[in-house]
Amino acid sequence: MPRDLVVDDAVLEILAEQAPLTVVRGPRGYGKSATLNAWLESAPPQHQVVTLALTREANEADEFWRALCAALSDAGVLDGEDGDHRARAVRSLVRRAAPLTVVIDDYHHAGRLEAAADIDDELVEAVRQNDQLYLVVASRTTRAIETTGSLSIDVAVVSPRELRLRGTQVAALAARLGVQLNDREAELLATGFAGWPAAIRDVLVRSRGEGGRINLALADDYIASMVRDLRHEQVRAFLLRTAVPESFDAELADLVAPGDATLTILRNVRSAGLLREEIAGERRVYSYAPIVRQALVRMLAESRPDDLREVHRALMSHSLHERDHVRALVHAIHAGAWSTAEQVMEDEWHHLVTQEPAVLMAAAQMIPPDVVAEHPRFQVARDEMDGALKSGRQGRDLIWPTGDIRGLTAELGPSRLRTGMDTTVFALVQWGVAAVLAGDEPSALYAFGRARTVSQERDEESVAVALATLGLAGTHAIYGDVDIAASWLEDESLRRLGSLPPELDEYVDYWQRLIRALIALDRLEPDAAEVVAAMRERTRRDEIWGLEVFVAAVNASTSGDAGDIARWAANVRAARHYLPQGRMAEMVLRATEVEVLLAGGLLDDARHVARNLPVNAVSMSTHAHLALANGEYRQAASRAREALEVVTLSQRSVMECQLVLAGAHHALGERAAARAAFAEAVRTAYASGQRRPLLVLRHSVFTALAAGDVRVLDLWPEAYRPSEREIAEEPRGGLTELLTPRELEVLQALHQHTGAVPIAEVLGLSVNTVKSHLRSVYHKLGVTNRSGALRRADELDRAGPPGHVGMG
Repeated sequence: MPRDLVVDDAVLEILAEQAPLTVVRGPRGYGKSATLNAWLESAPPQHQVVTLALTREANEADEFWRALCAALSDAGVLDGEDGDHRARAVRSLVRRAAPLTVVIDDYHHAGRLEAAADIDDELVEAVRQNDQLYLVVASRTTRAIETTGSLSIDVAVVSPRELRLRGTQVAALAARLGVQLNDREAELLATGFAGWPAAIRDVLVRSRGEGGRINLALADDYIASMVRDLRHEQVRAFLLRTAVPESFDAELADLVAPGDATLTILRNVRSAGLLREEIAGERRVYSYAPIVRQALVRMLAESRPDDLREVHRALMSHSLHERDHVRALVHAIHAGAWSTAEQVMEDEWHHLVTQEPAVLMAAAQMIPPDVVAEHPRFQVARDEMDGALKSGRQGRDLIWPTGDIRGLTAELGPSRLRTGMDTTVFALVQWGVAAVLAGDEPSALYAFGRARTVSQERDEESVAVALATLGLAGTHAIYGDVDIAASWLEDESLRRLGSLPPELDEYVDYWQRLIRALIALDRLEPDAAEVVAAMRERTRRDEIWGLEVFVAAVNASTSGDAGDIARWAANVRAARHYLPQGRMAEMVLRATEVEVLLAGGLLDDARHVARNLPVNAVSMSTHAHLALANGEYRQAASRAREALEVVTLSQRSVMECQLVLAGAHHALGERAAARAAFAEAVRTAYASGQRRPLLVLRHSVFTALAAGDVRVLDLWPEAYRPSEREIAEEPRGGLTELLTPRELEVLQALHQHTGAVPIAEVLGLSVNTVKSHLRSVYHKLGVTNRSGALRRADELDRAGPPGHVGMG
């Protein structure tokens, strides 16, 4: 027995309490014998102790009783010579007048073949009859002596949980063995082995022989020897097969390790401490410790590769039934079920490339090259995913669930492949469409760019290059880089398109018109309304159709026509119900409804709709704009700043948030901050070509912030400037001209608070200072109370054309 083991003091205390029956239970290598030895050496009972270590011969009941008699005889406590071994042993234990502790190690061997329950009953009865007898047994399995025995006598149990080593104990053991181990490495070993003492010690001892450097691969030998020593093949197969899934319940265990005794084995393995158990929903879920699981799977792969493939096929079928397509794909690849893997890739391509690109890439790396060569989607997953991840995909804050990509790209289906777009390019185009709708701009640009490059490298016909080019134009337009989008629309590949099949010709024309309309609106081009009117209508009510609705609604909001604005606010609300909830397209329309209502001056309606508008990458700029329109300048600035710092936005939303910041700081009299935010918005406008977000500001505020810079003033298109009459009618003497910055801050606080005391607490001022500022505000506004001040402030600050804004 190793002398350099670590035993928990709490376990020694349980043993020292000397319950009538103490059970030390744990699988092989959990330190049961070492724990008993440590107890007997450090704090043994103050009376006679008899120890017995059983062997497999004790599986026979007669041999168990013979061994017990021999131990009692050697200790001088065997009573008489009459009767068989069982009778003599039981009589000696029952009649013992002085205190006696009997320690039986490896008790799992006792009568294991048939008589285990009878042996347990005899010993429990002996302890029950003699209060001078103390019995301690160490076993690998749960037995009746522990379960039913507790019904008649007091039982103390040291379970695997108490026997496991924690990180601090692993560090102490490593120090005793002369192995250098930091706290993180100690915790890794403890967690990876679930505290399995002998396995941890084995790795440490072997690592000492390799110069003290920890090598977790050394665990395989220990786990393999444990599995080989198992007596029953069913138990061995259960351990190896159930290690393949990361976790499993009883139903899944029966699926991957079928047999009459599967549930019994599961119960025994769990009680032995080899499985972790947790409640997930209404199910009990089990799993092995990470290092143990890895060793078991490696052993199965090396010794029983056919069994490994069989388990993966079973898990593949189970995952397909549960609609867990990621795991179905992984298991299909491990099982070599290439047709199933290809079908999963075909059906769930949009989900895999947007939600699980790293998993998809890793799975594709496991496919043999000759198989990959026959499947274009395998090729894309293996060769292209890494490029998308490196292009900035991992930096996205929110990847939205995607829609019916197969339906969205139905116009490019197999019947169109003869036009020059092969299946690899088709897969790349589908990936691009899915990424756009998932809010993953970098991946969309990468996918469409690769589709274009691959088509050109393969000397494809013009249609493949043109479709990839349209994808690039559309992505840039949707995410607000309108100048780049416009340049792609002028690309030669679109100008030299020849005769196309009618359906494909309609598809290309549809996208060109839609992208041009979005560009015209964002640039506030003079003929934007005519370009929008020239769009072709999509009959399919899907997410692309939702983009049409968005463009038309934005066009109405910029028109200034009250009837159009009211009608399109209702249209947007109705269109939302055609789209799946919780996806980006539906969220864009929800935000657009608020924006259209703001454009129409329907502030109360906008507030009402915004109550149910979640705060996310799409809607944060809308919430900031609403706060600005509502006169909540501090909140508007806070929301805009948070959006710019926290989430990844389109160029459209970036510029809008910068302008909200500028407008809020300007209203609060914070001139330097307003000019800085406005300068950032101007830079965004020059870089992207965006103009429409400028309508967030009143023209007079824009003019004031432009400070006479002709180049900046020219950013506001002539067609959208107010007329001389409207400028003349715009109220003068706005709040920023009437009040000081501190008075503006006090007035702002007056919206949420009714008196000087709470305002003083919020602003960190004295009550008298706040009262002084309020008197000055009332005097300058020509009012005498709070309600009059708020009403007058609203009149001064809300005058002028309402703001407009675009998609998030």
